[in-house]
Amino acid sequence: MRYSGNGTATVAMLVLFAAVLTAGESPAAAVLTSRGPQHYNAPSSLELVLEGGLVQPVGDLADDYFTTETGFDAGTGYQLGARVRQYVGPHFAVSPAFSWTDFGPNDGVADFGSGPRAYSIETSVYRYGLDFQLFLGPPRDAAGLFLTGGVALMHNVYQDEIEGGGWYETSVDAPGLSAGIGLRMGLIELTGEYNWNRFSTNNLNAGGPDLDYNWDYAVVRMGLALGR
Repeated sequence: MRYSGNGTATVAMLVLFAAVLTAGESPAAAVLTSRGPQHYNAPSSLELVLEGGLVQPVGDLADDYFTTETGFDAGTGYQLGARVRQYVGPHFAVSPAFSWTDFGPNDGVADFGSGPRAYSIETSVYRYGLDFQLFLGPPRDAAGLFLTGGVALMHNVYQDEIEGGGWYETSVDAPGLSAGIGLRMGLIELTGEYNWNRFSTNNLNAGGPDLDYNWDYAVVRMGLALGR
């Protein structure tokens, strides 16, 4: 069984990206661009930021799979993403953002009632977000701190495979929140961020009652800002 709810989210994010790009061509944006870098040597008032980093599951994902109802034994993984950042002043920016987070898989050999069999469990999250950054300190400094936070649609994906038993995949959409702090150094930025990602479903409980899941995670990532 597979439930996919990210079609609407994808359309919504495309609309947000289009709105930001349109705003970037407005007279106000042109005035901002004409004033030069907006903050910490930002190349323009509109940036494309490419991001990647390491992710650590914090909630149920990291709990033991065989001794808890909601644990999956997921390990440290990685995140890839991108955002379009529109500055609306020397200290504030709005960023439609997308990221894909792949947690470390849980695989091994276990007895599921018919003798030892190899198994693999994989978990991942597609995040469609709208983030906000507040840059601290004088705008023309070569480096400085910033605060980040946002709201998002989290598309949570679960996949498992048991030797001789086939492949199973399901997904659950949930609202999410994020908050973090970063350091901007020219065109490079480092960010530490916590993501709240919680939902209830019976998709992961073999058709039993709904269970509450905590798929929170922390990420440390690096970004490269590209201006137009």
